[in-house]
Amino acid sequence: MDETPNAVKQLYTDVEYTIGSNPEMERQVKHGCVVIGRLRVYSSYNSGLAFVRSGAFPADVVVKGYGSINRFLHNDVVAVQLLPMEQWEDVVSGELEPDGDDKDEFRTMRPDSERLPDGRRITRWIRDTTMNNRKNREMWLAEMMSAPTEHNWHGKKPSGSVIAVLERKHPLLFVARLADDALSSQEVIQDRRFYRFKVFDQLLPHIAVFGRDIPFSLRESIRERFYLLRLETTTGGDIVWAESRFPTARIISTFGSVHSLRANTFAICSAHHIVTDDFSEEACNCIPDRLIIPNLEEMKRTGRRDLRREEFVCSIDPATARDLDDALSITLLPGGYRVGVHIADVSHFVSPGSALDEEGRARATSVYLVDRVYHMLPRKLSEEYCSLHPGSDKLAFSAIFQLDLNGKLKGEWFGKSVIRNRCRLSYDDAQRIIDGNLTTLDALDYGGVTDRRELSQLKERVATSVKHLFDLASKLRAASFERGRLAFSTPEIGFHFEDISNPTHPIGFNVHRQIEANWLVEEFMLLANLRVAQKIVQYLPDQAILRVHPPPKRVPFEQLKVSLARVNIELKGRSNKSLEQLLNSVRDHPLRDEISIMVKNTLSLAKYCTNGENFTNKVPLGHYALGLEWYTHFTSPIRRYADIIVHRQLLCALEIESIVKGKHRTGKTCAGAVGMEVECLDSAEFFTSTYEVMNIADECNENKRAADSVSEASLKLFFCHYLKSLRSLWVSSNKEDPFIPRVDAVVISVAPEKKVLMLYARVVGISVEISLKSKTQKFVAESGNNENRDESNKEETASLHSEIRRKRGSATGGNHRGGERQKSPPRAQEAKITINWGLHPQTNEKVEEEIKELMMVSAVLTIKRNVKGYEEPDMIMDPPWLRDEKRMAIPTSLV
Repeated sequence: MDETPNAVKQLYTDVEYTIGSNPEMERQVKHGCVVIGRLRVYSSYNSGLAFVRSGAFPADVVVKGYGSINRFLHNDVVAVQLLPMEQWEDVVSGELEPDGDDKDEFRTMRPDSERLPDGRRITRWIRDTTMNNRKNREMWLAEMMSAPTEHNWHGKKPSGSVIAVLERKHPLLFVARLADDALSSQEVIQDRRFYRFKVFDQLLPHIAVFGRDIPFSLRESIRERFYLLRLETTTGGDIVWAESRFPTARIISTFGSVHSLRANTFAICSAHHIVTDDFSEEACNCIPDRLIIPNLEEMKRTGRRDLRREEFVCSIDPATARDLDDALSITLLPGGYRVGVHIADVSHFVSPGSALDEEGRARATSVYLVDRVYHMLPRKLSEEYCSLHPGSDKLAFSAIFQLDLNGKLKGEWFGKSVIRNRCRLSYDDAQRIIDGNLTTLDALDYGGVTDRRELSQLKERVATSVKHLFDLASKLRAASFERGRLAFSTPEIGFHFEDISNPTHPIGFNVHRQIEANWLVEEFMLLANLRVAQKIVQYLPDQAILRVHPPPKRVPFEQLKVSLARVNIELKGRSNKSLEQLLNSVRDHPLRDEISIMVKNTLSLAKYCTNGENFTNKVPLGHYALGLEWYTHFTSPIRRYADIIVHRQLLCALEIESIVKGKHRTGKTCAGAVGMEVECLDSAEFFTSTYEVMNIADECNENKRAADSVSEASLKLFFCHYLKSLRSLWVSSNKEDPFIPRVDAVVISVAPEKKVLMLYARVVGISVEISLKSKTQKFVAESGNNENRDESNKEETASLHSEIRRKRGSATGGNHRGGERQKSPPRAQEAKITINWGLHPQTNEKVEEEIKELMMVSAVLTIKRNVKGYEEPDMIMDPPWLRDEKRMAIPTSLV
């Protein structure tokens, strides 16, 4: 029986520096010899490399060596003693700058700070009196110690040593297992020794548990179970360390078998600090006992519009979705369409500053795993009150657009509403209607309607709506490609279960692509997000929270060009339009999927930031992949906290617009002039200051990265579980044929400086990273000089820094003082690795092979425990002489 609990209530350290407690350090901070920032461990704690980051720095501070990071943890706010300048490194420019014909395309990625694309003037109507002149704790501490407001580091990247932890809020509870090399098979646990336990987080050190704290009942099977550990703390609340390298802990309880899918899933969530415990009683008490739909008089008083008869609303979602936060309506008019995008009015239930708001903010996003969802908001909201189920009246925030027959926008309206979803469709349902199969209309959910005549009318209107939506979406999509929008349709893996309501053990899998119905919905969500972003920027330009996507860095982009040229594919230019043309040109190419993945891996990560921060840093960015100057997230407030903030901001912006245009009187002294006070607004409680929105954006970015990592790990864990079940079934039914799941694979990445390559197997939609140091592979060892690898320490560290900035979407290191020159990156060469396959079994000759990107190979699917500690798919590359061996058809079902 699996004893894994459903949730664990997390505890935290609470270390905060008191101003004045270390005068000497504060004096050095004032003179710029010591700087304050947030420590970010690079790749893994064992790398001995970290960066200290602050919005006040022109570049990250590099911290090298175990001695420099001992007793310090990822995300600590720390004080760093800078080393002499002669020990600093040059900054390597990784920014992709336009040249030649690309300049016009890149200019659209740097929006005008004074006007929107259609000419509307951007104005700071509200004076942000709530600004506190600090973005976060590290910047506030630096300010309190009178640190320099600007750091002139002469275009270099400083090195330093951490001398103090100023703030640490770190989890105390961890799910961990005994480290593989912590105890030999015949060794007996000794009370005075400590034993290392590993959590599934590379950024953390191992945790030390003394033998005396390991109960005798657990010692015999200690390698076979997960344990819940609680870090030991001092009377001051900080962590106790063993040998200055390992936090110490005690075992609280066992936590399931190391072979348990559920226990592994929970351990991964714990490592990424995913909140899995129930919502507090205080948060749940914020939710009303029943959903009350306002009457017409109340709607008129509050400005909420009744759209139940005016708009024929339908929803299109995944078949298994329970939190339906968006729906669509469309009406064909003379010369065009009226389209409604209706979004659950979550902000109506989540009051700013309430316990519910604070817990939603702490989670920031719903986390979707293969077998479960950890919701951002309680189920009573996410699956009941807010979810736009068919047949029931719901509160919404609606966007109504008027478009001509070609999809050109002619008018718009935003506002709170009441809607009724008339029909729920899955994506497959909508696709069948698009394809002309109208029999699917008989099986749809019409919200309990049973009257035959009414059902017939509903079916006819649903079919008409889907067809009109598809026709209009097709035109919007075509126009978006003209502006350089990138659209990827790479295969994704999904799983089948015997009981979908209890998805524990997969009995099958499928590799699927996005269908037309997916992008039908997507086009209207994009339209709403774009227009909402512009509306908020127009009236709240500093506070507007945006979703930005920086252009790709120069080095990976140039490397992509070289790799494509090897297979006779030319990538012209460096703009998003160039990439869109590339993706369009390879739609029928046999390496289409692999090229798409390589393009995606080249791109920077999208992130949230405030528009004010965007322009303050003088690096205004639009959304590169969408080809848009302004973009935000408005359409998923049930599962994204950023969307709740956007709803609040839109409410404020609409009121400001009404005041400015003389259509609204607040009853307060408010002239509607530039620089009016926040208190002039009836919606003042929904206003959030620029710097607080900056904090929220950072938190949402951090939680989004964690959620994505956990979701990916969950997919890989379930595939491993399926592969194990498949092996057992095969062995039991095939007495003669061995289980050798050989697949065709393509090399999609080669990183000589890291001695790794990546393979992608399309048949299972899985990519794996292979290290040349792996002991399970069939090659002997790396050979050759690998000319692409720069052996100098300077260049290697610069490359690492550039890589981590690319992966995490960081813009650090880009804001250097005028006149300071950055070191240019080396010109891209073809990435290749030469590996030694040993002696050919027939010729007895030594076989060496040069591995390059987009090279086709074969490999055998297997399972490995990755460096983080949990299982994921692996591939054992075949040597050249085995690549013509018979392929085993990978069964997609166990039944």
